[in-house]
Amino acid sequence: MKKNKRVNKNILFTALRIFISVSLFTFLIIRNWEGLKNIFTSIKSFNPVFLIIAVALFALGIAVQMLRWDILLKAQEINISKGFLMQSYYIGYFYSNIFPTNIGGDIYRCYDIYKNKNIRLENSMSVVIVERLIGLFSATLFVAISFFSIYRYLNPATILSLSLIPIAGIILILAFIKPKTFKLNRLFSKVRFLRKFESGFNSFQKHFAEFKNKTRYLVLSFSYSLISQLIFFASYYFANIYSRLNLDFFSFFFINPIITLSANIPISIGGIGIRENIAVFLLKRFHIAEAKGVIFALVILFIIIINTFVGGITCVFKNIFYKSRGLL
Repeated sequence: MKKNKRVNKNILFTALRIFISVSLFTFLIIRNWEGLKNIFTSIKSFNPVFLIIAVALFALGIAVQMLRWDILLKAQEINISKGFLMQSYYIGYFYSNIFPTNIGGDIYRCYDIYKNKNIRLENSMSVVIVERLIGLFSATLFVAISFFSIYRYLNPATILSLSLIPIAGIILILAFIKPKTFKLNRLFSKVRFLRKFESGFNSFQKHFAEFKNKTRYLVLSFSYSLISQLIFFASYYFANIYSRLNLDFFSFFFINPIITLSANIPISIGGIGIRENIAVFLLKRFHIAEAKGVIFALVILFIIIINTFVGGITCVFKNIFYKSRGLL
């Protein structure tokens, strides 16, 4: 009975997420239909070279993120070929964009190296959790840096409210590293609402503690994270040139992380609908017409779909021809 209730609950939440994605996406298109109805005519005059560069850079960014994962695995004395990790990362990317939650890809990667490389799930989960934290920290750092170049586009109130994002991110990361300094144990015991999160937090903190004496690996992984972020910024920048927004490169130090973080809000399918609306909202703050912002958001969605398709093809190829062994 409990199992059936859980299944029904999952189906309900999945249906709700699909509804939210479709509704938000449809709302955006209908709202800007007057400016979009001639979109195919307009696109014909766009330079496709910039779009090709944007797609290629996005794929390169995913490859560098794989290297970030590889370094953290090596910190745990886990050595797996980069070819295997690349196909696993791409299939994980595919699952992240089709499942109701973006952690679907992380779960797949943990399971993949557990099943095919006999790596303990606990070890692979530790690596993925730390990888996520490093990614959050690098994105937070770029958002903080971006304030020095985007202040002229935003009013003080907006800057103040948005500055809470990097501050909250840094506090969260420091709390993981030094929980005693922040007296989190006392906080969990005193605040009833937070007690249900205590076991999960302790588990996360335990995973992070396993890397306490792996400074060299953490620094190298963080470096790869910064490089991958810059590559994704470049991808967005060329998508911006293709869409004729003409924003400068440094604007994407702010725009890209915020869009990416918004897509991780677990109320949609692969961030669809939320990501596009947030992108348009941000671009309006940069004095970009809403219809042009929608075109840019659709270009980014196209780039994501192309890379998701590559992950899907890799998944099919792996399961049909290699029967869940590694692709390489």
